[in-house]
Amino acid sequence: MRTTTSPDDTTTDTHDTTTTPAAMADFYALHDTELQWLGTLHGATDPDSLRQTATGRQLLNATTPQAFTAAVTDLLHASDEQDTRPRYLPTDGWPWPWHDYRHADWVYLCDDTRAWVATRTARFPSTPTVLLPHPDDVLARRATLIDDLATRTSTTDDHPTEPDTPSRRRSRFDLIHEHILRTADRTDPLTDTEIAALAFALTDPMVRDAALSFATGEHAHAAQTLWTQLTAATPAPERAEPAALLAAFAYLHHDPDLATAATAHALNAHPEHRLSRLISEVIVTDLAPDHLLAMAHNSHNLIAEL
Repeated sequence: MRTTTSPDDTTTDTHDTTTTPAAMADFYALHDTELQWLGTLHGATDPDSLRQTATGRQLLNATTPQAFTAAVTDLLHASDEQDTRPRYLPTDGWPWPWHDYRHADWVYLCDDTRAWVATRTARFPSTPTVLLPHPDDVLARRATLIDDLATRTSTTDDHPTEPDTPSRRRSRFDLIHEHILRTADRTDPLTDTEIAALAFALTDPMVRDAALSFATGEHAHAAQTLWTQLTAATPAPERAEPAALLAAFAYLHHDPDLATAATAHALNAHPEHRLSRLISEVIVTDLAPDHLLAMAHNSHNLIAEL
């Protein structure tokens, strides 16, 4: 399922995001090529509302149609016990005079890899639910931390001040490396302070480009997981950096759908982002990933220059 439009809940040049409250959501599971309607629910069914319940989080984080179906079933039946919001179940037949989901405010779907969400407010752009930006107030809090780091850190001198002392750039790269190593076994979410520090580190183009080196090593999966987490957790415009890395990693590992969605998030956060524009061109023209692979190999040489 190739994403061709930009997610509407990311922004272009500010730290703000906008989530539109929805009145109706459709839920579907994709089994091979068969699309199965699981039900429809009226009410607070936007992603931020779903995040407030354990069942909603299971739905958004599902990686198989089976897990997604189970979460949707729990959501619909739990709602039936707790309130009288209208809901429509497959056992009652398709309830609408039209034959598709054109009038749903939100559409949630899970394929064999991940859950997706689309919204009618932007002509059904779709994005993996794991990339949905965190709530506005949380992003604003992290934006303040990032701005504070930028204010307190001089960018005029990245050389070590003492012998055998790493440069600031190298320290930022080492911080990213440390978190990649921790990602595989980490059970607690990243803190605001950690997210701000990582996001700020990636704003240095040399550090970000050096991080491409992880795409060809044993820690590629852990690094991609970290980029995924940071894409959702980082405010715009800094979100463009982990989103671009995620797009590159996904394309190199033959996941063009995720690469396309990540590129959309990056360009929404920073429309002139050069790496994202490059990756977008590679995807649109369906090029072999050789150029990105060469960049990943060359990025190993950057580490010594930090």
